Amino acid sequence: MPQLDATWFASQIFWLIIAFATLYYLLSRRALPRLAEILEARQDRIAADLDEAERLRREAEEALASYQEVIAKAQGEAHAMLAETQARLQAAAAERQAELDRDLARQLAEAEARIAAARRSALKELEEAAATAAQAAVERLAGIKVAKKAALAALRDVLEEAA
Repeated sequence: MPQLDATWFASQIFWLIIAFATLYYLLSRRALPRLAEILEARQDRIAADLDEAERLRREAEEALASYQEVIAKAQGEAHAMLAETQARLQAAAAERQAELDRDLARQLAEAEARIAAARRSALKELEEAAATAAQAAVERLAGIKVAKKAALAALRDVLEEAA
């Protein structure tokens, strides 16, 4: 093997130094600056993306705060509208209840008046029937004919004494 032969060492070291120097020159002047540019551009792009992400995060937070403010305002308005509607409905219900109470009181008074009139009518008819029965009983028992007015007056006297 020629590379292990000591006579070739000097030429191999010479060509090694030339190859290394050429490779170093090419890498340091051509490849590494391009890699540095690529890395710097990438770093700039990452920084710009982070700045954009931060700006978008702030905008999102502002939008969220605005959204929450709008929601709170809408909820407040909804509560106010609900309270107003509830108060209006309660007032209407109270008014209807008062109207129903008045109607019921009027109907009750009318019914009581009709009952009182029917009672008076029934009592009058009962008095007349009792007077007629008393007249017939006196005529049959005593054989005396009693006038209807006298029989009614006697019945009323008996009722007053009993009351």
